[in-house]
Amino acid sequence: MLKKLIINNFAIINKLQIDFHHGMTALTGETGAGKSIIIDALGLLVGSRSSIDFIRTGQEQLKVQGLFEVKSSSPLFAILDEYGINHEDNQLIIKREINRKGRNVCRINNELVKTNVLRQVGKFLVEIHGQNQQQELLDEDNHINILDRFSDDDFQKDLLAYQQLFNEYQDKRSRLRTIQKNSQNLVQRIDMLKFQIEDIDSAKVEAGEDDKLEDEKNQLSNFEKISSALQESYRGLSENNVGVVDALGNVRDQLEDIMDYDKSYKELYDSVNGAYYQLQDNAATIADQLENLDFDENRLDNIQKRLITLDNLKKKYGPTLDEVIEFGKKAHQELSEIDIDDETEANLEKEIQQLQNKLLDLAKDLSKKRHQTATFLEKSINHQLKDLYMPNARFGVSFSSLDDNNLSNKGIDQIQFDLKTNLGEDFKPLVKVASGGELSRVILAFEAIIAEKMNVETIVFDEIDTGVSGRVAQAIGDKIYKVSQFLQVLCITHLPQVAAMSDLQFEIKKETVKDKTETQVSLLDDLQRIEAISLMLAGTKVTDLTREHAKELLELAQGEQKRLD
Repeated sequence: MLKKLIINNFAIINKLQIDFHHGMTALTGETGAGKSIIIDALGLLVGSRSSIDFIRTGQEQLKVQGLFEVKSSSPLFAILDEYGINHEDNQLIIKREINRKGRNVCRINNELVKTNVLRQVGKFLVEIHGQNQQQELLDEDNHINILDRFSDDDFQKDLLAYQQLFNEYQDKRSRLRTIQKNSQNLVQRIDMLKFQIEDIDSAKVEAGEDDKLEDEKNQLSNFEKISSALQESYRGLSENNVGVVDALGNVRDQLEDIMDYDKSYKELYDSVNGAYYQLQDNAATIADQLENLDFDENRLDNIQKRLITLDNLKKKYGPTLDEVIEFGKKAHQELSEIDIDDETEANLEKEIQQLQNKLLDLAKDLSKKRHQTATFLEKSINHQLKDLYMPNARFGVSFSSLDDNNLSNKGIDQIQFDLKTNLGEDFKPLVKVASGGELSRVILAFEAIIAEKMNVETIVFDEIDTGVSGRVAQAIGDKIYKVSQFLQVLCITHLPQVAAMSDLQFEIKKETVKDKTETQVSLLDDLQRIEAISLMLAGTKVTDLTREHAKELLELAQGEQKRLD
């Protein structure tokens, strides 16, 4: 249970310390005084989302601390052990600080923890019921979770076993989808590789082939120019009487006659003689070129076509023929290494079908037990609704089944809560027929039934009695008091009948201190409670009559408490 709550710099709260006790505690006061702010601060201690907007104006950080006393049988001790948090005396001190830079510091028994740990621990400490719980009841997707909360331990074990098997089933289905997708991609890849290999191999590409063909194309394209140049060159070198070779031969003969007379003549002779034989060789080479020179128009056309083919390959597979050839080698290698494991896919499909069959058997068993729980819940809720002055209302649970191939982690059931509020009416979905006051009573009916099974230490009702009055208000007060026999209950209320049923009553007020608004909390004694409940009855002006009425209401409440005890 919550024993102490300390709040600093939270919204309009400057400094506040509240000591709580067993039983039912009412928090009363005018709207906007800060009642829900206190609950918001408590929510922070059990892992609610933080915000720098919570920090009091003009302050740099807020701090919330709580002292909890926990039953030795609570499951939360296993979580504390998991994170190495000491809990020798079954007490927990939780602290949370938030500054304007967004820094969020959480401690449990002085050990730093993350907010997710705070949430894990908090779900066994405090459960807060207010507008969110109405939304939970209005969410049909959540009805199956609510129903399962009323099931016994054997069902919970079976559900856990089912969910573990379901997770394995989902993992295998996910793996199969991945394999099938990969297989499809591999088939597409194989087709692409085969096309690329065929494209390159059919061309029979040779390294440097494009350069050789370019040279040959240039020769054939310029055949007439080359032929003319070679002929003119040969005539200039070799024609009798006018050829350069004959002229140079005559020079050589003249120098040969005088080369023995001077060393310089000998050097001239050697130079001219070498040039003479070089020109003879050149003339012979030119003659060979002329003899071999041949123009083939078809060959030029074939070369141009071949170069187009090679250019296309280079555009697709690499800027050079060497890279095209290397691309082809890698494609061959990759194709040889690809393996589509049809056997693995077939085995997975078989395993998935076997798991699905097991899941269906377990899901049907869960469904059978849910129907039994639903029967119990319907009877219990309807009994509670009678106590809450809805004698003609009937609560029902309707079932529908999922397709065998669309199992959920809850099984095959889809659950919907139904309600008919008057005689002669048909059952309709709860979300469509319940008013605000009726929803409040349905929620309270649920809580009254489940109170004995809950693993939390403290339950908070944040204006759960909204939308009701008169004898219904008294009935709600009785139900909340009944819940407090099993759990510590904190109840924010504007109803005097509910406040009167509490063991303790705190009054929350706003005061102005040095031009700033502050929330103050006071534990009321017997006389102060009469005054506070008188104000709740009268609205504005308290008279002796309303005081007498308040006193009478408190006395009647004491009688109700004894009756309920």
